[in-house]
Amino acid sequence: MNLSYLAMVPVAFLAAACSAPVLTANEALATEARDAYADLVEGRDDALVARLSSANSEADVRAQLPMLRTFAPEGTPPPPTTTGWQSNMTTSGQRYALGQVYEYPDRSVMAQTVFLKEDGVWKIESFNINARMKPTGGSTKEGDELLTVVAE
Repeated sequence: MNLSYLAMVPVAFLAAACSAPVLTANEALATEARDAYADLVEGRDDALVARLSSANSEADVRAQLPMLRTFAPEGTPPPPTTTGWQSNMTTSGQRYALGQVYEYPDRSVMAQTVFLKEDGVWKIESFNINARMKPTGGSTKEGDELLTVVAE
């Protein structure tokens, strides 16, 4: 067997280890995302805008915040559950996306926060909020819930 091939094996493993994905979420960015959501829900627009990447138009963001705020009930948000995260580096920069779900009695609010690293500092590039209303009423069998719709 050619020994030059054996010498390449450790180099291949080292290269693979350098490109292997990180297996734990970035807790500092998870906290930052949770704080940004709390800023939104609790009406701290200035604090939320201060977290944004320079890629955002402050005027456009401020115009959208009142509508986004309607997705969640007023008050202190519950602790979120992380649904997933993704970290990548491309020619357009380093990004970290984090999905979190906030469970309320009547709805689940899903927040996806995408961070962009600018001058060594993580800033929010995008902040997407979606809500799914929970069914109300009784259940027909275990696991099935009825949705009651009332027309006015």
